[in-house]
Amino acid sequence: MGRAGVDVLIELVEIHVVGWVIASVLLFAASRWFSDQRSPAAHPLGVSLIAGAIWPLLVVGLVELSSVVVLTKVQSKHVSEVGIFA
Repeated sequence: MGRAGVDVLIELVEIHVVGWVIASVLLFAASRWFSDQRSPAAHPLGVSLIAGAIWPLLVVGLVELSSVVVLTKVQSKHVSEVGIFA
């Protein structure tokens, strides 16, 4: 791997770590905001850190969910279906 490849790898690691920190903070805040105060979670910080580590998967899932929503809204009302008449 050349110097350019190492630079790209370092940038990708930096992007992932920054996204990890941002996602962990947001998830921890959301867990505090939506939690039931009478029975709080045992380890909200640990769960937030683990979920923050997989933030790229959360982004991919969000993109897939939005594409499904868009496709259901755009779907034509008059779809001609081909059937088998036997």
